[in-house]
Amino acid sequence: MGIELEQMLARREAVADEIAAVVGRLGTLLREEQELQEHLRRAAERDGATGNAFATALSFSDVLNGELVREGLSPRRADPRFRLADLVSGQHGRYRAQLAVRKQVGRPSAA
Repeated sequence: MGIELEQMLARREAVADEIAAVVGRLGTLLREEQELQEHLRRAAERDGATGNAFATALSFSDVLNGELVREGLSPRRADPRFRLADLVSGQHGRYRAQLAVRKQVGRPSAA
């Protein structure tokens, strides 16, 4: 396989790793936001609030998904066992195998 193709595959793996890291950071921030929201809600209750300012028609997750859509993504429910690195690795394995077959088919046979 050509060096250029290997470089593109390596870059794709690096991009997938970077995306997974960003998603991990997003998950950490979302958990922190939920904790802060809960602390604020409890503090308001202690101060005598009878309504929950955070009980709105749209949830934080709904709006977050809207932000992702604005960036061209289409979020939907998915199985959290699926990992981006595994997907990319599997796709690259198939890509390399297909390329190897194409190279073999393209060579003149000994017959």
